[in-house]
Amino acid sequence: MIQVDALDKSYGTFHAVQQVSFRVNRGEVVGFLGPNGAGKTTTMRILSGCIGATAGRALIDGLDVLEDPRGVKRRVGYLPELPPVYPTMTVQDYVAFAATIKGVDDVATAVTRAIGMVGLETVAHRVIDHLSKGYRQRVGLAQALVHDPDVLILDEPTSGLDPAQRVPRAAPRAGGRRPHGHPVDARPQRDRSRR
Repeated sequence: MIQVDALDKSYGTFHAVQQVSFRVNRGEVVGFLGPNGAGKTTTMRILSGCIGATAGRALIDGLDVLEDPRGVKRRVGYLPELPPVYPTMTVQDYVAFAATIKGVDDVATAVTRAIGMVGLETVAHRVIDHLSKGYRQRVGLAQALVHDPDVLILDEPTSGLDPAQRVPRAAPRAGGRRPHGHPVDARPQRDRSRR
């Protein structure tokens, strides 16, 4: 499902990612652990098609991230550490916007499902800028889930959530609803030690 071979990403003389190789089979859940600056986020940004690699190859479900980024983006739901939300939109409007740009056929049904999966029903009509950081994080997760992706890439998904919210409603459901869901979680090791 995910195949990474000798992946490199350099910014001038700085090597953010060097010779990273791994495989993730259908049905597996993988977490990246490492210190700040180890290249976890950069690798996830490459896998989600947000940035290109300097060298190496990354495939998602057989599609090359560099050669077919649109095809990859149809299969991947990505939640960066800072959720990509428009603060002046309501939760429902933003998730509908995300569904539309991701080519979802039945936007209304997809929005209702995604909002329900992450527990945003009570704030669906509120403006995102008026929400707590934890709720904004959930809005970001809803946009990652709205197109029912085969692969889910989560970069520090519990950032901003209360301890009671750190057992996510969506990730187990997303990974468990279909045998081929692949959440990838890049929480630093410090977060895992508190569970």
